[in-house]
Amino acid sequence: MKNWFKKIGEKISGKKSRKISEKESVSKFKDPKPSLAKVKIPKMVDPKPSPAKVEIPKMVDPKPSPAKVEIPKMVDPKPSPAKVEIPKVKETKTNWFNKLGDNFKRTSLNIKNAIFAKKISLDDLLLLEEAFLMSDLGVSFTEELINDLKKKKIENGNLKNEVVKILESQFQQTNNNFVFKKNAYPQVVLFFGVNGSGKTTTLVKLANKAKSQGLKIKIIAADTFRAAAVEQLEEWSSRLKLDIFTGSQNEDPSSVVFKGHKEAIENNIDVLLIDTAGRLHNKSELMEELKKIVRTIQKNDAKAPHNKLLVLDSTIGQNTYSQLEAFDSSVGITGVIMTKLDSSSKGGSLIGISKKYKTPIHFIGVGEKSDDLIDFNAKDFINALIGNNFGDKSESIH
Repeated sequence: MKNWFKKIGEKISGKKSRKISEKESVSKFKDPKPSLAKVKIPKMVDPKPSPAKVEIPKMVDPKPSPAKVEIPKMVDPKPSPAKVEIPKVKETKTNWFNKLGDNFKRTSLNIKNAIFAKKISLDDLLLLEEAFLMSDLGVSFTEELINDLKKKKIENGNLKNEVVKILESQFQQTNNNFVFKKNAYPQVVLFFGVNGSGKTTTLVKLANKAKSQGLKIKIIAADTFRAAAVEQLEEWSSRLKLDIFTGSQNEDPSSVVFKGHKEAIENNIDVLLIDTAGRLHNKSELMEELKKIVRTIQKNDAKAPHNKLLVLDSTIGQNTYSQLEAFDSSVGITGVIMTKLDSSSKGGSLIGISKKYKTPIHFIGVGEKSDDLIDFNAKDFINALIGNNFGDKSESIH
């Protein structure tokens, strides 16, 4: 009975149906949760990287594009006139002009543009005056030259001829030729100049010239206070197979010269070249030392030294005048060698040296090689100075 009543009670109370409904309700409640999770995670992640990929390149692209256009436009116009302005050199017998540096060529071209003008005017003469001053002909000589041109009635096209005539006349009173002499007991050539003028390398170049003429050469390294100078001479002498005499470190230069000169006489040397220490022309004790060297040479040969050569640096322009005056008053100068014309714009100072001091200019240096020492020729130099060696084609100057 109890079991029967229990079954009837369950039917009446509806417990079974409630359990089913709970299960159904639970399953219905649980189902929407995973579905929302599946949708929520991927949809929130996808849109974020997509705009980032688009935005970053768009911000970067426009910046380099104008820079690529602007930079070359600012640079291009500068070298283009240089390519037009500096013409190539005409082929000549002596093409040493090719070795001259860009600075020299630019000032030469300025002179050329002025004197080759189709119509001669006051403006042309002003341009010529400016070009001459840039080339370091000197203020007084330039004014003299321009005033002379103003007084003359120059027809179109003849300005160049007048300028050449005036410049050539400045060298007519000096004999610039340097002659090697055989059996001169020997021919003694003394080199001197300020520090950094290129004195030692110039001596080697001249020694090489003498050797090429079949002469017996000897070099004396009298710069005993600078070990590098002796080493430099020894290296060059070894390379060119030249005989060299050296003393000991810090030995009296006069003593080295005396012994080396005596040895040269005994060995029948044709040309003896003596390198001395670089010295400032305003240092009296160093100039006295140079005088002593000259006196020492004369103990072996009263007529020596036969050549006393001052080596000048062309890059300092008219400052060479004070050096020339000091060395000439101290030991006397027989000739000048002007170096570094391959890197100078002030070659015009050579004309001032010839005009003012009547000092022969024997050689010009146009490079570092052993054959870069050129016999000075006034006509060739003037043609180079006024740009007359330029052809019609152009070359780039950097």
